[in-house]
Amino acid sequence: MSDAVRETLDRYYAALKAGDRAGLRGVVADDIEVHYPAPEGLLPWAGDWRGFDGFERFIATVGDHLVIDAVEPLAVHFAGDTVITVLRGEWTVKATGRKVRTETVNMFTMRDEKIIRYQVFSDTAALGLGLGRLAAA
Repeated sequence: MSDAVRETLDRYYAALKAGDRAGLRGVVADDIEVHYPAPEGLLPWAGDWRGFDGFERFIATVGDHLVIDAVEPLAVHFAGDTVITVLRGEWTVKATGRKVRTETVNMFTMRDEKIIRYQVFSDTAALGLGLGRLAAA
């Protein structure tokens, strides 16, 4: 992975953790696209979000529902303008107090050292259970 791409991702994750809007603005493109697939109605933050305002609404919606307790990077893969990070995380659902532990894959597409597309692939069932929107068998 190029040093510039690694630096961009480090700045992204640091700004995200700190809630630093200006820092995010520095690494996220104005025309960013966010894609978070999940069954319709399961996760409030699922769907497609466009532009920096959409990105901010996505981040705010996640923050309205989850507290990030811990995130551990497991792997980073680099291929051309795409970076894939595999993370193990633990979140607390604000409404229920339930803990959710799962692995998540973040896929970033980069252009000119900025993130232009952000896709998240997570265990939607685990998050749905945590939110109380699914019942355990």
